[in-house]
Amino acid sequence: MSNQSTRAEIGQSVAQNMSVMFGAQVVTWGSSFLLLYFLPRYLGAEDFGRLYLALSIKMILGLFIDFGGNYLIPKEVARSQSKGETILSSYILFRSLLWVLSIALILLFSNLLGYSQHVHLLILILVIAKLWEGGTTALSGYFQGIEKMEYPSIGNIVEKVFVAVFAVGALLMGADSIGVAVVMTIGALLNLIVIYGYSRRVVRISYKFDPEMFSLFRAGMPFFLFSLFSVIYYRIDAIMLASFTSEEVTGWYGGAFRFFDIVMVLPLLYKTAIFPVFSKLWDNKKGVLESTVAHSMRLMIILGLPVAALIYIFAEPIIHFFMGLEEYGPSIIILQIFALSIPFIYIDIILGSALMGAANMQKKWAVVGFIAILINISANYLMIPYAQQVFLNGGIGAAVATLITEIFVLGSAFYLLPKEYLQTFKSSYIFKPVSATIFMILPVILLLSYTGLYWMIILLFATVIYISGLFLLKAFDTVELKMITLFISQSRQNLLAYIK
Repeated sequence: MSNQSTRAEIGQSVAQNMSVMFGAQVVTWGSSFLLLYFLPRYLGAEDFGRLYLALSIKMILGLFIDFGGNYLIPKEVARSQSKGETILSSYILFRSLLWVLSIALILLFSNLLGYSQHVHLLILILVIAKLWEGGTTALSGYFQGIEKMEYPSIGNIVEKVFVAVFAVGALLMGADSIGVAVVMTIGALLNLIVIYGYSRRVVRISYKFDPEMFSLFRAGMPFFLFSLFSVIYYRIDAIMLASFTSEEVTGWYGGAFRFFDIVMVLPLLYKTAIFPVFSKLWDNKKGVLESTVAHSMRLMIILGLPVAALIYIFAEPIIHFFMGLEEYGPSIIILQIFALSIPFIYIDIILGSALMGAANMQKKWAVVGFIAILINISANYLMIPYAQQVFLNGGIGAAVATLITEIFVLGSAFYLLPKEYLQTFKSSYIFKPVSATIFMILPVILLLSYTGLYWMIILLFATVIYISGLFLLKAFDTVELKMITLFISQSRQNLLAYIK
């Protein structure tokens, strides 16, 4: 089979998997934006800061419970589906044990840091949800390995829609962040119920622990360490902000981060679809892997550059629309700094997947994650107090620390990546997206400066200009055009199916 036909098959597989998830993501995006509109406004910066802090701690705790399964399960299942049931059953039982141990750890941690009773209760409520979230992510990892992402997508829709509707209802009735946390916990349980129901169609869970799995857990240690380290350097800023500043400043930072986190979905969707492909191509001999890595990186550049530019330009109207400038005005510059990080993070996600999925460099990648923690904590330690003193906004320092860390991670990824993985990467893969982005920015600035058009209309216009620029520059080849057409067609069908 030729390289071109193999690439077409990979493109079709990725397009189908992404279309399934994207159709669901459109629905969940609506729910996420609804929450983004109501949560900061109705909770206020201080209470929203408490919720963001508790969610960040829960996120870090979740990586202890996952124990690298979010990478190891799909990787092993993709390579040998016969191992799937044993891996899945053992991981679910192991995560339940880790959850019990983690509760004691997190309560000790929050007491040592002297959090308020309100934050203590928030953490406890959200940690309860990690019990069933551990089962949900294990099942999702299995489905990812067999490239059947429609089932996790349905569960995710149920959770997000439930949380959005009932959290907004609770806020309108006067609930605080604790009420919202309870709704989030119930939503996570519904997700597990849905995905477990579908899992019975494709996998039989024995709920028996195989002692041989300890060797697999040892193999999964680098995945666990990198996942843990990456979430720590991604979320430690909230904990350090709460220590160096106030809950209000943490709320400003959390407001910007919530929007930033939403646009991170794009590369994560692609990573979920491409990771099993990287895993299957680990013993590649035909150059297909190199081509797949190069084209994946190019896609992240095509997506990351305009997203970064538009968020930077429209940061003020975004904050004004979703949160209100009166209380969240300081979030504008934080969001703009986050925007500068976006292209680096998009590429980091793909290169990290290639290093762990195909190159088997998870140990070295885990070391990179550990060094990133040291860099991030050091940068936060220096920059948060400085930004708080000079700008009265420690969130600026935390956002800059994130940018510095992501630049380091990207440089490390390029250093570790086998040179042959980029042998098919061309300079045009950078030049064309950069040119199309510049082509988009100029009319946007003119429209913002000299017209009174509503910002969302200008944003839509900018998207059309950018896509047109890509086609004028012939940024896509025949295989990619077929992949895009298939993706759009199936995304539309899946979206209509989810809505019905």
